[in-house]
Amino acid sequence: MPHSADMARASDADLDDNLEVRFQELFEQGPGSIQILDPFGYTVRVNQAWESLWGIFEGSEVKRYVLSREYNVLRDPQVMAAGITPYLERALAGESVAIPAIHYDTAALGLPGRTRWVTARAHPIKDKQGAVVEVMLMHEDITERIEAETALREREERFRTLAMASSQIVWTNTSDGRVAEDSPSWRAFTGQTYEEWKEFGWLDAVHPDDREPTRLVWLQCVADRSVFETEYRLRRADGVYRWTAVKGVPILDAAGEVREWVGANRDIHDSVMAQEGLAMRLDREQRQSALLAKVASASRTLHTVLSAPDIAEVLVQEVRGILDVHQAVVSLTAGDNWEQAINAVSLSDKYAAYAGFSAKTDGSGIYAEVCRTNTPMRLTQAELEAHPAWKGFGAHAAAHPAMRGWLAVPLINRKGGNIGLIQVSDKVDGDFTEQDEAILVQLASIAANGFENARLYASLREQDRRKDEFLAMLAHELRNPLAPIASAAEVLKISTAPERIRASSEVIGRQVRHMTSLVNDLLDVSRVTRGQIKLDRQVIGIEQVVASAVEQSRPLIAQRAHAFSVEMQAPDARVDGDATRLVQVMSNLLNNAAKYTMPGGAIVLRVSREASRVRICVTDTGIGIERELLPQVFDLFTQAERTPDRSQGGLGIGLALVRTMVALHGGEVQAHSDGPGKGSTFTVWLPLA
Repeated sequence: MPHSADMARASDADLDDNLEVRFQELFEQGPGSIQILDPFGYTVRVNQAWESLWGIFEGSEVKRYVLSREYNVLRDPQVMAAGITPYLERALAGESVAIPAIHYDTAALGLPGRTRWVTARAHPIKDKQGAVVEVMLMHEDITERIEAETALREREERFRTLAMASSQIVWTNTSDGRVAEDSPSWRAFTGQTYEEWKEFGWLDAVHPDDREPTRLVWLQCVADRSVFETEYRLRRADGVYRWTAVKGVPILDAAGEVREWVGANRDIHDSVMAQEGLAMRLDREQRQSALLAKVASASRTLHTVLSAPDIAEVLVQEVRGILDVHQAVVSLTAGDNWEQAINAVSLSDKYAAYAGFSAKTDGSGIYAEVCRTNTPMRLTQAELEAHPAWKGFGAHAAAHPAMRGWLAVPLINRKGGNIGLIQVSDKVDGDFTEQDEAILVQLASIAANGFENARLYASLREQDRRKDEFLAMLAHELRNPLAPIASAAEVLKISTAPERIRASSEVIGRQVRHMTSLVNDLLDVSRVTRGQIKLDRQVIGIEQVVASAVEQSRPLIAQRAHAFSVEMQAPDARVDGDATRLVQVMSNLLNNAAKYTMPGGAIVLRVSREASRVRICVTDTGIGIERELLPQVFDLFTQAERTPDRSQGGLGIGLALVRTMVALHGGEVQAHSDGPGKGSTFTVWLPLA
């Protein structure tokens, strides 16, 4: 029978065997990687989890190498590079040590698979005397956790980098719409501090006009959990407001609740300004096209009007409508002193009380300055009131309509001479612009041509009328001598008395000379109109010319019993000219003075020297010349009113010949009269030889 002590020892041995088996099973099948090291750092054994962790399985050369006496963990380059060796040495010295995350490059070990991140604990196993017999190295694979954390960190860093590098302003808000997290891009753009922009402080950087609408839209989107999308102006750090397009999106959690809001502001200022500029440009072009259409219509209308009064009336109406003004006035130059007579006025209801104002200026004011300089003038109200000449309206200044701003453009004829001006005042919207001036200059140019054409048209009609009168007068003048000639011829047929024959011959001779004079004048006119007058020039004394002219005209002067005198104040004056033509000039003037002065009147011929010219004046006390006729007296076929008996005779071509002959000699001729019944003075200037 076995001894009880032997039985106890046998039982303990069985128990140890069972424990060893169970430990081995637990070691092999445990979920954690275990590597047992001996006190010298050599691997004694590893479990299946270790094999799975490192991809080193039973029978592989790597596993045999790791379990061989050639491989020492403490001298493994990977272990040393990772800084694990000090931890293992502490464990081999008897300390239980936690080893932080370690990165193993399995490829460097020649192992398949990926690199590994692990944490480990090194626990010493001691005998009864406390000596370390083994070290248990337990690994935990944290590769996936590390990679997830790394990926998350990289994503966050990438998001921050993108937000900083992007031109957009990126922000996040809490679920209830408040700013909680800092946004460097917002602070960089607006210059706000975090304290200034958190909560709802960001609205302080929004333009005051956009602030309240933006706040209402944002709170509504937060309440509805809908996408926030709008545009507003955001103040930049330098104080300039820039248009931004904003979009905020709610981020939902697993339960479908809003976790936070993520959004961005995109600078669209240049695009908005470009669109506004385009819209303004299109609007401006449309208004410009409409304006040009009005100008073109006005031009067509002005081209169809023939009379000066109609042109003036059309011009003021069109100008007031095109430039949108309350006043438009056309004034034509009325005298030698730059006086302007108002020819047409167009006033809005604002100035209805001044509709009858038509007094002409006295030539001293701002109107005259425009005409003298032939230059447009554009003034604001302040500039107008400051101008020294703006109140020059003469005695009628008090009745002149009030003015608010002023634009005036001269009317210039084809020769560059001034004929008046067109002026506008009181623009409905703002001050007059360069465009207004350009439009008025264009219309003034068209109107000036119209006035010139109207004048030429009127002149042609007048010339046509004069030509008709001339032909009638010519027929009359040629017919009148025929009756006495015919009568004298009949007397010659039946009479043999010497006295009657002589008287008849004198009648015939006198009438023939009269007809010859008429024909000669007609021939001279024909030569003038065809430019065929030739001068036989020589240096002659002016006293000789005057004597010959007086000799020719004296019979007519004596016949009408005029008091005639010659005042020769330059007897030695000499001119370079055609003596016959100059005698013709002087005799024409003397004959006219004799014919148009009532019997018993006075005629004075005065010759004087004036610098480098000789001055010849013929003054009479005759019927005078009307003011309106003075500018036309040297025109062909122009005559004063005839008496019923045609006692003043003539064809109206004498003064036209005078002007032509004097001009051919390089001189000039002028007529002056104080009016009907106050006599006339004709003055000829000729250059001295």
